[in-house]
Amino acid sequence: MSREMIYALLAALSFGIAPIFEKLGLSRTEPTMALFLRAAVTTLLVAIYLFFSERGTSAAVLDLKSLIYVLLGGVFGVLFAQFFYFKALQFGDVGRVMPVVGSFPVLAFLLSVMIFGESVTLGKALGVLFVVTGVILLGD
Repeated sequence: MSREMIYALLAALSFGIAPIFEKLGLSRTEPTMALFLRAAVTTLLVAIYLFFSERGTSAAVLDLKSLIYVLLGGVFGVLFAQFFYFKALQFGDVGRVMPVVGSFPVLAFLLSVMIFGESVTLGKALGVLFVVTGVILLGD
């Protein structure tokens, strides 16, 4: 199995486990506080990792344009997405919320076609159809 597939499966496993803990935690915590705690712990752990690794020096070569894109990705991917995700979990069932949240590859695919000119193939179109069908079936 390739390295990227191992990492992708580990990410999927982590994304699959996390909502259970988050739903339990949101029973007595507001989403804004949960988001703050999650960000604080993540920042601390990444800072420790960077401190003890050579990768921490790579931030020095980050140009302004790349920095802006990374920060915008953080605003949308961490701040907005996590806040709305926590609000959805607070009010909804994990089994209904997660399929909708997990449909983000459809939007990412459509945007990548428009912005980067990525190709639309039959396989990719079927993939989008399957994701949308899965969201509908799991949300039922």
